[in-house]
Amino acid sequence: MASIRKSFSFRNGVQVDEDNFIVNANGLVGIGTSVPSEFLDVRGTAKVVGLTTTNDLFVSGVATATNIQVGTAISITGGGVKATNFFGNGATLSNLPTSQWEDINLGLGFTSIYAIGNVGIATTDPRQSFQVGGDPSATGKIGVGINSIGNIRASGIITATSFVGALTGNVAGNVTGDLTGAVTGNVTGNVTGNVDGNVNSTGLSTFSQLSVTGLVNVGTAATFNSGGLDVTGVTTSTSFDGDLTGDVTGNVTGNVTGDLTGDVNSGIVTASTELNVGTGGTALTSLNTGRVGVGSAIPNSDVTIRKPSNTNVEVVSDSGTTKVSIGNSISAGKSTGVLRFGNTSNTFDVINNDTGDLNFIIDGDNNSGTGNFKFVNNVTERARITNDGKLGIAITNPVHQLHVVGTSTVTGDGFVGGNLSVGGTITGTLALGNVIEGTNLLTTSGITTLNQLNVTTQIGFSSASPAVDIDFQQAVASFGSIGIGTTNPVAKLKVIGGAFLDDVGFNTSSIKTDAGYNCGNIQFYNQRFGMYSSDMIFDSARDSQIGFGTVGDNFAGMIDMRLGGENHVSPWLYLPQMTTARRNTATGNSNLTGISTGAVIYNTTVNRVEIFLPGGASSPQTGDWVGIATVA
Repeated sequence: MASIRKSFSFRNGVQVDEDNFIVNANGLVGIGTSVPSEFLDVRGTAKVVGLTTTNDLFVSGVATATNIQVGTAISITGGGVKATNFFGNGATLSNLPTSQWEDINLGLGFTSIYAIGNVGIATTDPRQSFQVGGDPSATGKIGVGINSIGNIRASGIITATSFVGALTGNVAGNVTGDLTGAVTGNVTGNVTGNVDGNVNSTGLSTFSQLSVTGLVNVGTAATFNSGGLDVTGVTTSTSFDGDLTGDVTGNVTGNVTGDLTGDVNSGIVTASTELNVGTGGTALTSLNTGRVGVGSAIPNSDVTIRKPSNTNVEVVSDSGTTKVSIGNSISAGKSTGVLRFGNTSNTFDVINNDTGDLNFIIDGDNNSGTGNFKFVNNVTERARITNDGKLGIAITNPVHQLHVVGTSTVTGDGFVGGNLSVGGTITGTLALGNVIEGTNLLTTSGITTLNQLNVTTQIGFSSASPAVDIDFQQAVASFGSIGIGTTNPVAKLKVIGGAFLDDVGFNTSSIKTDAGYNCGNIQFYNQRFGMYSSDMIFDSARDSQIGFGTVGDNFAGMIDMRLGGENHVSPWLYLPQMTTARRNTATGNSNLTGISTGAVIYNTTVNRVEIFLPGGASSPQTGDWVGIATVA
């Protein structure tokens, strides 16, 4: 082949045959494939002679290598695999008996190992943390087991120079050390140490000193005599310390510090811890804390008396006075409350000897109760105070704060802060010093004098049903002055001869005047004067005049509106308005009557002012309407 010294640059890749060698435009190199998926994609056997360095090596098939070294941690040669550290699950590895052991360096100068699971010797199924042979806790298994909380169980014989712990089997040899647990089996050897547990002996037991914290059962052959404890005639001690379940027929002159469940016929008995009568003290219990229970083995207070039902407590004195004192001093002193009977014959007293209150409380734990205070004579209720503060006398359901059924007598003053409702008659002298507000004030005779009278609805004189606010329809009245809407009336309603009215003002505090002239004997201030289906007639004398804005005697003519045009807020006059058809109807005297010469209207059909002039002497209504002003 020719030697060509030249560099080639292929912009879109290069390809040799179909798939022998290809470099595509993305820089991927394929050998044995025309579609490489990696930077170097070799389909077939590859041989590399020399050092190969790679960050990641993935082999999907079988890889054959003479020597493989991964860093300094793993080295694989023909002699095997050497690893500095190995992590992972080794459960499927064979010939690795130490796969469950871990190395622990506690810094004590030596290295320790421990087993993660149970360890078994002479067994393939260890059920204890350390087990030799079968599981001793299973029936029929022979072996020794030690669990993780310190218990040792052995189905065979244990031989030891000393033993500490509970022993439930038989001890056939001598026990020369101290035995602090309970012994429930037979002891055939000598016990030279202390026994703090129970000892059940059927033979002769001799103790130089017996101190028992548990139970000692000496059977029926044991008696106490003046010499001490006599067991079948043998006296072994002058004192006894521990529990005694048998009967004691002799005298006990020493102290009994344990429980005494039998009968005691003696003088003074002192119990330093607890005194029980009945099963477990259910009849009577007295504790060294000072609490006493009757019917309660566990009193929750200083004195507890408890029965399933019908509990009775009696404090009886055959004569004289019976007292129960509760307080802070003895002998019913000053700082006490006393329940007392018989101080006065047949009388029961509730007394507070001190200066404080005497309280009767219901619902003391504030549970929103509905109880009441009742005062009962045998079975008949005479009075009641309800839980919401109502007092009822001779009534069980009072509806007012004080509700009395029957006659009540008040010898002193009585005060009513609200309304007073009297359903019957008030007799005697009634002196009223204040304002009375009520529905009806009825007096059949005499004179009623009131300083002030405020009536919010109607007043009828000689009328039981007034039709208006003040009804004089059936009465004759005389007033000095009347003020409506004012407490200082200046206007007067004065009747002289029964027909002449002097000054009357409506909605005004004083009669209006101008330059000293009275502006009218009857005045309306900011009000209207209306007449319906009524006539207002003025006589033909000069004194009968109508003035708008005029004062005093400044009238001119029968109707004077000169000053009204200057001062009134609406200074104009409207004539009656009607259409020509309406006017002609009036002329024909079909609906409107009384039209005669001089009538003036405003005709809205032709927009002009018209005056009626007669058309014939026989019938003025047939005259003509003449326009006197026309609006263009």
